Amino acid sequence: MHLTPKEAFGLSSPDKIQRSGQTLGEVRRKELSHILTIERQLHELRRGHASLDPTGKIIRSAEIRDIREVKFASIIENSDQIEVEQESLPDIAKMISNAEEVYRYDALERLLRLQKLYLLTERIILGLEVAEIDKGALDRRWFNRWKINASESSNGALQQLWARILVRELINPGTTSLRALEYLSYFGLEDAENLNKLGGWACGDFIYRSALQALPRVFDSALFEQLEEQGIVRGVYGKVLSKTLLSQSEDHFTCDLKLAGKLLNISSNQPRPELHVPAYMITSIGRELISLVNATADMEYLEAMVQDLHARGMSVTLSDKPESTRHTHII
Repeated sequence: MHLTPKEAFGLSSPDKIQRSGQTLGEVRRKELSHILTIERQLHELRRGHASLDPTGKIIRSAEIRDIREVKFASIIENSDQIEVEQESLPDIAKMISNAEEVYRYDALERLLRLQKLYLLTERIILGLEVAEIDKGALDRRWFNRWKINASESSNGALQQLWARILVRELINPGTTSLRALEYLSYFGLEDAENLNKLGGWACGDFIYRSALQALPRVFDSALFEQLEEQGIVRGVYGKVLSKTLLSQSEDHFTCDLKLAGKLLNISSNQPRPELHVPAYMITSIGRELISLVNATADMEYLEAMVQDLHARGMSVTLSDKPESTRHTHII
């Protein structure tokens, strides 16, 4: 619905596949195999291991070498009669032609990456309820920015991330901002792994600083310095920040914290309106980026949080799911 015929060139629409009587999986496997073949041929062309003849047929370098060897042998046999011309430097017309060829190769490479992303996105969508997908048009500016940034990524893990972003936008338009897309365009595999780590530590808009620092094997000060420079967290340099947890009851202190699918209920019999804990604060863009990953709670860090809260006179109830009635036990 959101792609032009040229973008989806070589990819069949689901309704066309249905009319053909073939299975979606079979058709997509053939199409993906074709994309990989074109990618391999493009790789050979870029590195001079093959060339295209006037009809568009791929000629391997081995064939070119054989032809050259025949010509070279002929030159040797008639060396007294033929003067070998030295290769001259290219003129502007040749340079323009070369630039156009490089541009075409780059454009094709980006298109092939996008086509793989479209197939990956479709696979994710097929695992969802159809009713979840918004039928409205994607914001053109957003989609264009997504395509520009996503087409530069060739790493499988990062492509998964870009595909999930597109699925989220299809389900709920406006979920991922243009600013977040810009941040992600600079991300490498290590940055994506760091997001997963943060996702395992994030309690909403903060990370429990003292709990993390109590784990020398886990805590990496250089990582947090980098995250602050990237604008993802605050409170690494300078003054130590704290998070204020507000009581949800006037009679006694009680507060719920969510951590990657876990629910912590913090309570005390003492009537107090709030509790302050040392924290790295997560910026709004940081929270948006962390929401893109499916992280699991770091259990060692979770245990350190519980110990710190106990030291502050708090009781903690941990639930494996948001519903407090399921799989609940007291720590």
